[in-house]
Amino acid sequence: MKYLFAILIICLPSFAYALDKITLIPSGKISFQKPINYSAPFKKEYFATLEIGDTLSKAMVILEGKNNQSYRVAFQLETSLSVNAEGPHFDLTEWKHCTTEWHQLNITDGNGVVLPNFDEVNVDCFPEVNHDEIKAAVLAKGGEEWVRIFEGEGWPDGYSPVEISLSRVRIKIEKLINTQWRVLTVINVAIPMGC
Repeated sequence: MKYLFAILIICLPSFAYALDKITLIPSGKISFQKPINYSAPFKKEYFATLEIGDTLSKAMVILEGKNNQSYRVAFQLETSLSVNAEGPHFDLTEWKHCTTEWHQLNITDGNGVVLPNFDEVNVDCFPEVNHDEIKAAVLAKGGEEWVRIFEGEGWPDGYSPVEISLSRVRIKIEKLINTQWRVLTVINVAIPMGC
């Protein structure tokens, strides 16, 4: 019984300041129909997809609960390669990426953070790839039609329909427990590419 009591005393402080809800509120002219909300108890990981034209650049992440100073927020960006066909595009989101380090953010007003303008974050780390590697990946995932587009069929000489752009944003929420930061949840948000 005394061991159970000792475990309760150790664990109780970590539950005393519970985080009730995490809300993502976008910024800009085009935004979500409504904020994205996650409520406690939190999963280790969440997956969401933005609509075309929506962005998390300069978005707010609001933490609702008690003692928000015992939480911290970080973000990570990922870019992927896309083959464009003047509107339709083929995204290699399950291939090679540039993935940034985690960037810590300061909680403002005790309950949230503002994500930065992603155009100002260095994501120039896409691995070197050659023409044949890209062609093989496009063939394996998209087929012959996308290989023809990749090879330049219907494009002016010298034009490349390949671009690298933001494909995913990760938001990590951590909680301070007994002097150590522990991951509470990671929110993975897929960003529509090629538009």
